[in-house]
Amino acid sequence: MNQPAWLQDFNAAHFMREAEDKLTVAMQPIVDAETGNTIAYESLVRSFDDLGFPHPGALFEHAATCDQIYELDTCLIGKALDCYAELRRSHWSLLFVNLDGRLLNRWRDVRSFIEFKLDALDLRPLDVCIELSEAHQPLPPEDFAEAVEGLRKPGFLIAVDDFGTGNSGMQMLYQSSPDFIKIDRFFIKSMPNDAKKRLLVGSVVDLAQTLGARVIAEGVESVEELASCREVNCDLIQGFLIARPTTEIATLHPSYGDVVATAPPKSLPNDEIAVENLLEDVEILSDEDSLRDLIELMGRETAQSVFPTVDNCGLPRGAVRERDVKPLLYSRYGRDLAQNAMLNMSLMDYVRPIAMLESNTPLAPRLELIAEKAEDGVIVTKSLKYRGYLSSASLLKLANHIRLKQAAAQNPLTRLPGNGAIQEFLDKCIATPGEPRIAAYLDIDNFKPFNDKYGFEVGDRALLMMAALLKSLDRDLGLFVGHIGGDDFFVGAFGPHCAIASELLSRIGARFRHIAESLYDAEDRAAGVIAGRARDGTIRAFPLLSCTVSAVEIPAGVAVNRTLEITSRVAVLKSRARREGKLFLCETLGTRGL
Repeated sequence: MNQPAWLQDFNAAHFMREAEDKLTVAMQPIVDAETGNTIAYESLVRSFDDLGFPHPGALFEHAATCDQIYELDTCLIGKALDCYAELRRSHWSLLFVNLDGRLLNRWRDVRSFIEFKLDALDLRPLDVCIELSEAHQPLPPEDFAEAVEGLRKPGFLIAVDDFGTGNSGMQMLYQSSPDFIKIDRFFIKSMPNDAKKRLLVGSVVDLAQTLGARVIAEGVESVEELASCREVNCDLIQGFLIARPTTEIATLHPSYGDVVATAPPKSLPNDEIAVENLLEDVEILSDEDSLRDLIELMGRETAQSVFPTVDNCGLPRGAVRERDVKPLLYSRYGRDLAQNAMLNMSLMDYVRPIAMLESNTPLAPRLELIAEKAEDGVIVTKSLKYRGYLSSASLLKLANHIRLKQAAAQNPLTRLPGNGAIQEFLDKCIATPGEPRIAAYLDIDNFKPFNDKYGFEVGDRALLMMAALLKSLDRDLGLFVGHIGGDDFFVGAFGPHCAIASELLSRIGARFRHIAESLYDAEDRAAGVIAGRARDGTIRAFPLLSCTVSAVEIPAGVAVNRTLEITSRVAVLKSRARREGKLFLCETLGTRGL
């Protein structure tokens, strides 16, 4: 791209006049992953090519060369606030603005500029979320933490952008205690077919929500990516699937429910505990309350030690813990100091992060983490707004309850899901005819004579070997695995996971046979057979352990009326595979039918 001649002169004043005149900002919606309601808009610079720059990065590099980073960033933030003020007239939302890392050492100037602009537009700091990234972040850890705290002081929200792409993301997460974490497009792209990415993103979501942050999936471009983001419990979605950035403010909507409805709903276990049924009635604070209000509330609610705090739009800001306020209240002049308006002591000085959970998020998968870490309880939200509270005592009771349920649902030896969970999977096969599905039985061959000769302890080792093999499919590839009982196992897959499931199932028998050889003594291993008693009582030679797999593939669009139709066909295929001496036999529903 050819640049104008004036750019080569690095004339700062001319550059800023052109920037003020030509640069525009576009808004891109950030929506609730479940409802599609617009929660926020991110402001993005546009028309940079009119100044001769190929991308925003080049624009900011030129501004840095001219020592105009502050002037450029505040120019764009000012334009974003003007657009946002117009949007707020039609519906509630937040505004996300990006702050160049090189300005963190001028955070006081940035804060003053935004506060002045907000005051002129009759907006509040609580309406603005400042996005920070690792790029060009020059400050040492202590100064960075001070800068973030200084920006947060008036009420600005904080987001960590492009999480996972740099070297110090975890450090930023620790130091900034952000309200939002934005997962980079690198992890979202191909997540439907990449179990490792799903595992990583799911882990980040668990960690973020335990720390009281919300997760935004960036760059969502397909329905499949949206569905994957839902399955790992991302709170918010941003990307071309929802809407492209636009300078046409009138085309933006308060909800994109029709778009998110194109993705299948998040699957929940049939026995999943409804969080909303467990909410406790506690007193909450407003971020506009004073320390006097807090003192009076603590005097009335003596049994309550944690006070959730929300802003006037219903967004949680954290919680005030009684133990943090006690040193002030019980000091000699503490109460007088707290109520002295001249000292400018604020309730928000005592608000701390607290774990948060969306009301439609499955409780069981993350309850262990929350129950052990969140001694202050959990704030429950709905579309990010305060819905209720769960105390640490309730969480511990729930954790014990879920441990018992999980123990009852698992095979005691392999810890794999048992028949109840397998039935749930089969029920889902019936309920989702629009997706491809696979259901497979795995039966260890010649297990009884092996168990008779080597004993139940070695027999259990064989079962645990099979379980470990199947757990790797669950962990790395997102397949469902279960233990029917004895030497019978189950593997299932939905949607995009089916493409690789069939190939893997065809190799499991041989793979298990290879690793199970280590359980035999050298003589039997060399012979390739062992002597054992058949079911009719006769003694004969049995081959070494292997595994027969029988599977049914159900294409998208093919409906099945009863789970019995699936299980009976798989059983028939298993018998046929045994007769034909095959380790793998698979049929597709529609070619022979069920």
